[in-house]
Amino acid sequence: MKAKNPRALALALLLEVDRGGRAQLLLDRALDRLDWPERDKAYTTHLVYGALRRLRLLDFLLEPWLERPQDLPPGVRWILRLGALEWLLGKPDHARVSPWVEEAKGVAPRLAGLVNAVLRRLQPREAPECVGLSLPEWLCQAWRGFYGGLDFAQGFNEPAPLFLTAYRPVAGLKPGPLPDSYLWEGPKTDFSAQGLQPQNPASLLAAQLLDPRPGEKVLDLCGGAGLKAFYLAAKGAEVVSYDLNPKRQEAGRKTAARLGLRVAYRTQDLTLPLPQKAPKVLLDAPCTGTGTFRTHPELRYRLAPGDPARMAELQLRLLETAAQATEEGGRLVYAVCSLTEEEGEGVARAFLARHPHFRPEPVPCPLPVLKEGLGVYVAPQGGLDGFYYLCLRRVNSGV
Repeated sequence: MKAKNPRALALALLLEVDRGGRAQLLLDRALDRLDWPERDKAYTTHLVYGALRRLRLLDFLLEPWLERPQDLPPGVRWILRLGALEWLLGKPDHARVSPWVEEAKGVAPRLAGLVNAVLRRLQPREAPECVGLSLPEWLCQAWRGFYGGLDFAQGFNEPAPLFLTAYRPVAGLKPGPLPDSYLWEGPKTDFSAQGLQPQNPASLLAAQLLDPRPGEKVLDLCGGAGLKAFYLAAKGAEVVSYDLNPKRQEAGRKTAARLGLRVAYRTQDLTLPLPQKAPKVLLDAPCTGTGTFRTHPELRYRLAPGDPARMAELQLRLLETAAQATEEGGRLVYAVCSLTEEEGEGVARAFLARHPHFRPEPVPCPLPVLKEGLGVYVAPQGGLDGFYYLCLRRVNSGV
């Protein structure tokens, strides 16, 4: 992907997101290939994430000046949104309008005048709460009913810090909110060579809740590339990581080798029984990802109202597999990076109704709590992803 400056690259990347791409992956690929100064890479990232995090609000601000925005070429719509984003963040007209007019000349020359006129006419406009947060209406309604308000959702539109998990002692890094978690404030580098791995602390906590001990057998279900498995292995556990995707597992094998960690990978459909059991089992299940809107902002516009219930059905099937693989007296941790009722407490209630031989245990949570009862929801603040955790103990096989 060729682009002569951060604005042009941000525009090109957002058009790729429109076609179904993932912003984080597209940015990483594009920026890794460029020898631009770090400030230019940072501004590209700022524009892409800023536009996606505030998309509904930007369209709301542009609405009075556009009769049929849906009829504009996609490139022009994104130019207007990006120009509105810079206006919203306080960039003066002389530093903002002309660059976007120049981009418009390369996309649709006849509409450059429209871009110039609209970007100079922007005015403050009070938006409804859900529009201001740039969230879908159905999700706002569900969260108001479950949490009593939406104040927590402001965190989704804040900058995302880079958290790292350390697998061996490190010095000189700013501590994160959990043991072995740190903040990285410089340019990206070869983290594996330093015994580090990018990971949100809310994700790390799911592994820490297992309280892994040296030599203890642990099953990591839906483990993907194995980020949680790496931490468990670094604590001396004997880890077997299961997933359906062999490509992600192969990437995990390579990273584990660079980190000097031993993780066994098994590829399997996890709606089917496992060939082994363990005293500790972690299921970080696939979900709608509503807790990750900060780092995956485009996801909020791709979800449908029925998705949480649909995912909950799959999560319950996966939890059945995890339960069968948990030894009597063992601990089972269920986690999802979602904040919906259906995928958290809803799954927990349905599972416990069928499995009286499992009992919920308190979830020791040092992170900001959004809601607790049957499990704990972590608030997406301070750079954290939103997560749900449920700790279970198998007390009696029953059969």
